[in-house]
Amino acid sequence: MAGGIVSPTLVFVPELELVILYVTSFSAAAFVLYWWYRSYSRLGIKISEVLGYIQKNWKTMVKQALSYGAFHKKTVKNTYAGVMHLLIFYGMLILFISTALIALSHDLLKPLFHFGILTGAFYLNFEVWANLGGILLLAGLGMALYRRLAKKIRLESLFDDYILISGIMILSLEGFLLGALKIALFRNWFDIYRFIEWYLSYVFPHGMNLNYAITVYRELWMVHILTAFVLAIYLPFSKFSHIALSWTNVTIKKLHPRGELTTPFLLTEALESGNLDFTVGAKEVVNLTTPMKIDSLACTNCGRCERACPAVLAGSDLDPRVVVQNVKAVVYDGKVQMVPGILTENAAWSCTTCQACVEECPVLIDPHSFVIESRRNLVMENKLTKEMGQYFNNLTNTQNPYGNSPADRDDLLRFGPKYDATKEVLYWAGCMGAFDPRGKKVAETVMGLLKKAGVNFGILGSEEKCNGETARRMGEEGRFQELVIQNIETFKKYNVKKIITACPHCYNTFKNEYPKFGLNVEVEHHSEFLADLVESGKLKVKKKDENVTLHDPCYLGRVNGEYDNTRFIVDSSGTLTEMEKSRENSMCCGAGGGNYWYKVKSQDSISHLRLQQALDTKAGKLAVACPFCNAMMDDASRSMDAQNKIQIKDIAEIIAEGLED
Repeated sequence: MAGGIVSPTLVFVPELELVILYVTSFSAAAFVLYWWYRSYSRLGIKISEVLGYIQKNWKTMVKQALSYGAFHKKTVKNTYAGVMHLLIFYGMLILFISTALIALSHDLLKPLFHFGILTGAFYLNFEVWANLGGILLLAGLGMALYRRLAKKIRLESLFDDYILISGIMILSLEGFLLGALKIALFRNWFDIYRFIEWYLSYVFPHGMNLNYAITVYRELWMVHILTAFVLAIYLPFSKFSHIALSWTNVTIKKLHPRGELTTPFLLTEALESGNLDFTVGAKEVVNLTTPMKIDSLACTNCGRCERACPAVLAGSDLDPRVVVQNVKAVVYDGKVQMVPGILTENAAWSCTTCQACVEECPVLIDPHSFVIESRRNLVMENKLTKEMGQYFNNLTNTQNPYGNSPADRDDLLRFGPKYDATKEVLYWAGCMGAFDPRGKKVAETVMGLLKKAGVNFGILGSEEKCNGETARRMGEEGRFQELVIQNIETFKKYNVKKIITACPHCYNTFKNEYPKFGLNVEVEHHSEFLADLVESGKLKVKKKDENVTLHDPCYLGRVNGEYDNTRFIVDSSGTLTEMEKSRENSMCCGAGGGNYWYKVKSQDSISHLRLQQALDTKAGKLAVACPFCNAMMDDASRSMDAQNKIQIKDIAEIIAEGLED
């Protein structure tokens, strides 16, 4: 029975109109392709470079295109927005394939070879999928309208959004009406498979004049084509350009460890050559790297980064969305200065480098990289506050940000042995662990736990130096690399194989950035190491009847994906009560990126906002796993008079307080 089923050819659409259709369609397609090509060629990208990159990286490109493009890996983290985007994307994809099959069958194969492919069971499936695609698209567009009108999600592109959503809705409805009218004209039993258009066809009166119906169909068909043509031409000038530009970005993006910043030069090579005359950072937009410019083109102005940024929430003048959009607006006019053309000095120093913006971006843009390049140039031009200058001077003179004598680090030798070749593990106390009173207590607690568990560890004492993490994120690459060279020499001297750090910033730097400079050791944060000791029974913890909430440090959690060990420790000693913003959505304490060492102008304190979120859980304790987070939460607790409401404890202290005798 399926053998006699065939899609009716639209013989009543004049050949001239079909010619006009294809001429305009191919012209529009050529225009869009040329716009896409010019978008990148104007950045200086050559076809030969593109082809060479594809040849070397095509497997990775396909994987990323499917993961972040077709399956919307980042977008679906927000359930509503994710479903909305998937419906729109797959609805449009299905309808595009359907339209292409119609064109192939009716306008190419039949005229040239006198056969079509829309026949039999294949055509019945085609009918179902075509209607399903239209439903998916309209459902997604409806969700998009509801999100803007009822949910009132803060978006900066509403006018453009309404034009696009309305235009595509009209295009979809025109397609349904055309299909329904064609069913009304032919009325074949198998048209029931077009389950939406079948019932919609009864909108048209039974027994209507055939010539009139054909005239209506032809006019509606031309309107449909014109609508599609206008939308295609509007695409490069609208938010919808992300269909091409964002897909390109997620496909070609070179993914690297999130905690690794770019290395603008190698100090060792510069010292060997004697050539120290180089520029670091971006003074003007033209100085940004090509990948960063491609990033800016891909930005859809969706505002996810803005809504996640702690600096925005605190009311500073930094806004990652605005920064990227500002670059995008002048990306071909490279003479615009980064500061103050793209962002203000205060905005440049307001970033905590927490990478909430990076986590949120569905098309893999790295907004915080624009801030880092601006900072590097500000440092080059010595545009620093007194606090920043003192910080860098201390690093130079004493190899720590406090300005304390390196010999003061030896005080920790009262609690832990000196590292030597017989030791299996190096415990890296860090600057906070050596010089900050609160951080020092945590370091003492960690070493006490290591002793109790029988770990063969040691510390460097006065031979330990700052690892330079904050200097690098503040834009002082040279001083960072000086410390790298000195620390790696020490590690090689003692043949260090494994490092445990109390600080997630030290952990990230040793793990993700030092390897580029020759470090090859195993690195663990103390949460990971201590969790293993608890799980193996070397540290026995008694579970208490108390509620504990947990703050995820940015550089442990969001940057390095470590969430489970801290939770295991809390669950072993009490009952975990999660904050609303937790795990990858956790809010920064406000200390990162150097913000701990200087003041920025903002309406609110990031640390106060974060502590309030902890207080909202009604938990009696706040567990932290970073000395900077500990200090910021302690300070916020005193300022907010909350010391009697919640205790702030490092996870090592939580273990120590729950140890069985």
